[in-house]
Amino acid sequence: MARRKSSGSKSGGSTLFGLLAGLIIGLAAAAAVAYFVTQVPMPFVDKASRDPANILLPDVRDAPDPNLGLYGQGGGAGSPANGPTVTPPTPLPGTAPNQARGSMSDEIGALLETLSEAPPGTPRQPPPPAQAQSQKAPSAADIAATTQTTYYLQAGAFRSGSDADAVKAQILMMGLPVQVQQAQVNGSTIHRVRVGPFKGIDEMNRSRVRLGEAKIESTVVRP
Repeated sequence: MARRKSSGSKSGGSTLFGLLAGLIIGLAAAAAVAYFVTQVPMPFVDKASRDPANILLPDVRDAPDPNLGLYGQGGGAGSPANGPTVTPPTPLPGTAPNQARGSMSDEIGALLETLSEAPPGTPRQPPPPAQAQSQKAPSAADIAATTQTTYYLQAGAFRSGSDADAVKAQILMMGLPVQVQQAQVNGSTIHRVRVGPFKGIDEMNRSRVRLGEAKIESTVVRP
């Protein structure tokens, strides 16, 4: 029984010693970290701690003169430069700026007067058409009509007027223009049956075909 009590007391003592040792080590580490943090300067804190009023600016009197190069060699602040000087050109007589402006204003005023003479809203009249445009150009049909030759068809020549009138009536029933003309041949009267007139050879040929279909012989004649 005495051995068990001694072993239990030893284990309890070692546990308490370990806890104390760990606590001491932790406190020492925390103290070291706190010391390190307080000694190292913080960038944001250092910027905020600076006072702009405490920053010393250089004296303006000691600043270099920016116009020193314009004074020339050995020249001071009030001495002119030794380099060449540019003289402005002298204006010629009669060419003053005021005169130029006056002439320009006179031209503008004259232009405005000419524009104001015409009443507003006046419609512009179109130019008269040329004489060549007013005349209608002849068409191809008109040219052909003027150049075509007049033709007739003779459907027979009869001594008897009744025979000529019978052929004329037959041709009239076909819708063609026809007439009976009398002529003296060797002292006797001849009755000619003339069909037409026809403007152009095409119209004459179509009528001649119709006469041929009706068994009426015809010949081409000129007036």
